[in-house]
Amino acid sequence: MNFLRLGARPGGPSGRNVFIGATLALYTAANAMFVIAYGLMGIQGNSVVTGGYLITCAMALLYLTFRPVRPQVTDYLFCLFLLSAALSFLVNGRTASTKDTALFLIALGAYPSLRCFAFTQPRMQQSFILVTASIVALGTILTAYAMVTQWGGPYVRPLVLGVNDAAATFFLMACGLLIVGVTATGLDRRKSLLLSAFVFLPAFVFSASLVRATFMAIVATLVLNLVLAEAKQRMHFAVVIGVFLIAIVLGLTPRHLFTNGTARTSAETLGPAEIVTSFQMAAIEIAAPAQIEVPTFSGPVYPGRKKKDVTAELGKAPPSCTANVNMGDSVAIREALIGDALWLLPSAGLFGFGFGNFASMTCLETEVHNSYLQALVEFGWISGICVVATLLISFYMLIPHYRSNDGARFAISGLTYVAMLSAAHGILSEDRLLFAMLGIAATTYETLARGVRGSET
Repeated sequence: MNFLRLGARPGGPSGRNVFIGATLALYTAANAMFVIAYGLMGIQGNSVVTGGYLITCAMALLYLTFRPVRPQVTDYLFCLFLLSAALSFLVNGRTASTKDTALFLIALGAYPSLRCFAFTQPRMQQSFILVTASIVALGTILTAYAMVTQWGGPYVRPLVLGVNDAAATFFLMACGLLIVGVTATGLDRRKSLLLSAFVFLPAFVFSASLVRATFMAIVATLVLNLVLAEAKQRMHFAVVIGVFLIAIVLGLTPRHLFTNGTARTSAETLGPAEIVTSFQMAAIEIAAPAQIEVPTFSGPVYPGRKKKDVTAELGKAPPSCTANVNMGDSVAIREALIGDALWLLPSAGLFGFGFGNFASMTCLETEVHNSYLQALVEFGWISGICVVATLLISFYMLIPHYRSNDGARFAISGLTYVAMLSAAHGILSEDRLLFAMLGIAATTYETLARGVRGSET
């Protein structure tokens, strides 16, 4: 497997690139690493350890790739976003917990940490793929074991290592990053077959775990690659997509045949798996199955109708306070959250209602789980426009280079994948992958504009 072959001297440039790629893999798959580490240790999680891990990875990437940069238009937009967010904090005061604010600052740090990184060096690519593949393989084994041991029990989604059932989502997210990394290096017949063979079992296992939004993001990213790729590579992408879809269908089949229709997961009490944030996932209480109450739903469950502060401020309550929302249906929950966000948007103004304040303004009492709407509502119109504009401009600048550069393919695919995840269940304090990919995209375009290879980073 050429794209997994390593053999560099630790002290040389190749050895440095190997370390950069491995660090990037550990950083981008941090959620999966938290599930494995905290689950194996049998602890609830530790905010200091989690923050320290993320900061250490980010600082290592910044140190190893640092060089002078030439500012791009997306850099100015990111700075404008920072300024607007800072003004929102000044205008609205403290509206979020210290922990959430710290996580948001860590997420923002992903942009400068990867502003000098380009996915162009072979050793870097190989180490990123190898480490990510190892995480996916371990996650697949742990999830499959949890499914077998819990089959026929009260849970539709497995509790991996005794943790919340969002673990499978995090492992699948890492699998998506693996696919992005491999396809960025270009597909041929051998590589497409190897990739298809490797991802078949993870896709089967995670599909049986009923992960949804992440699968849609992966398939959409592969389809975009198929459209943008050269004609001779489209067949290879079609093979990967076909095998991936077959694995998904096969994974869903056992559930439809054998799952008790009355079984419910803890997600129906706490919300769907995709709604649990990554930091909450790492720190959530580890409970034995007997300690989790599993309700039986005979009909729709409606949110509380208690009066909200927003009612006094805006004269009326958000739509969720009067709508019939089935709290056991993740799609219905998301529709209600988006409806509330759109209802609040015209009143958000230039600097929004304050970071983390959306949950206190909706009767669902949770985040909107869409990073773009969160930026618009909580930080204001300026911040939201900056985030969306940065994303769109990055695509516009890089798409012409898709066929000629590995770094451009990685940035485009990674942005597509992460942008869809951010729209499906993104929270700004947790969305370091979005800011990281935006930083990588800026670096990639800069190196292409200069006509130099990313090795100089």
